[in-house]
Amino acid sequence: MKQIKEKLSKTDIIEKVHNADDGFGSIRATLADAKRYDKSISYDDVKEWFSKQEFGQRAKMRGMNSFIAHAPKEEYQCDLFFMADQHVNEKLKNGLLMVDIFTKYTAVVLIRSKQVPDVLDGLKRCIEKMGGKPQTIYMDEEGAIQSNVIQKYFKDEDIRHITTYAHAPVAERQIRTIKSMIYKRIEHTKKEWFEVLDQVLNTYNNKMVHTVTRFTPSDARKPENQAIIKMNLELRSRRTRVYKNISVGDYVRAFKKKDKLDKERKSNWSKDKYKVVEIQESMGQQFYKLEGLKTIRLRSEILLVNE
Repeated sequence: MKQIKEKLSKTDIIEKVHNADDGFGSIRATLADAKRYDKSISYDDVKEWFSKQEFGQRAKMRGMNSFIAHAPKEEYQCDLFFMADQHVNEKLKNGLLMVDIFTKYTAVVLIRSKQVPDVLDGLKRCIEKMGGKPQTIYMDEEGAIQSNVIQKYFKDEDIRHITTYAHAPVAERQIRTIKSMIYKRIEHTKKEWFEVLDQVLNTYNNKMVHTVTRFTPSDARKPENQAIIKMNLELRSRRTRVYKNISVGDYVRAFKKKDKLDKERKSNWSKDKYKVVEIQESMGQQFYKLEGLKTIRLRSEILLVNE
């Protein structure tokens, strides 16, 4: 490794020893090399430098704090799914699921494709089956959902749409549950998945007591049960994740899903840094507008990297 002759900052020293020919080691190895030039450099100094590098950022987010709805129809989570192992026409394999995160009441409809007209039709049918529109629809990044046509529909119906760049956890869990119930029936009846779908939803919504709410989804919709459900949701909520404060003017990296062809070592955090230009608050949540990006981000989807 070449000698570091000039007077450098701690950050510069850490960067130089790490990127030297005999470098690219762990935090502790980099710390040992850096201390040869500045004994005041600490483990935390090196750890912080690592956290700002693309290779040093965790491949996945370290969990999210729970968002608790206060009443039915405050937020529906929605997700597309695919019954890949069903031996039916391709146009009969796509489904759209919608779940009320307060009551866990769930609707599923068959959609012909993932194209805009079919997804929009599916959204409308799901909302009808749910008993009416929500204040918010929360779902992951889908091309059809981002279209001008569906965004106009949300605006016209006064539905707040939140895109998550990670995942919609309640909807994904519901898909696993509903698929499991479907498979049990089709293995027994030899019917197609959409032929047993109404039976599955009837059983789930009207007979199955949810482990968190302690009610069936149908009973959870009743006004007299909502106070106890709110308490049960609060008791099971997760509030352990502590985030560093972010202010307007700070620089962050944005979370992004990996492409199927991306290598395992590739970070889920963007290589580019974005400036926070606005922070909005709604229903107890904060949303961050980043310079150069069209959509707002949740706090769990940005990583502070101030220099």
